[in-house]
Amino acid sequence: MTDPSNLAPSGHLLPDVSPRPPDVAVIQLRLPTFVRKNPHVWFAQVEAVFDLHRVTSEATQFRHLLCNLPPEVADEVADVIGAPLNDAPYQRLKQSILDRTTASDSTRLRHLLTHKELGDRRPSKLLNTMR
Repeated sequence: MTDPSNLAPSGHLLPDVSPRPPDVAVIQLRLPTFVRKNPHVWFAQVEAVFDLHRVTSEATQFRHLLCNLPPEVADEVADVIGAPLNDAPYQRLKQSILDRTTASDSTRLRHLLTHKELGDRRPSKLLNTMR
């Protein structure tokens, strides 16, 4: 017997349009090249790629990130890479990379105060560079 809720007013059977996640497999994502100078911006770009391609699984994000890490960065977080996956493996790897590749606030301040010169730039341009 046919379910009456699947019939059109004309009596024809309607296609199944129940909401379900798409069965999509992404073979390879092209993530931007890792930038050690500003890893926060790099992660923003990576997460934009994940959003565009609807990659929402933490485990899948972790694996894509791992496949695109430069070897020297992967070496720095080898303990996290080798650990069993937890509930949020991508967030754990991301935080470890940020912690280990980002200079402390005091180091950044010291660098800004000793290595930046006004030169022929306007003060506002120097301020933007320092930010």
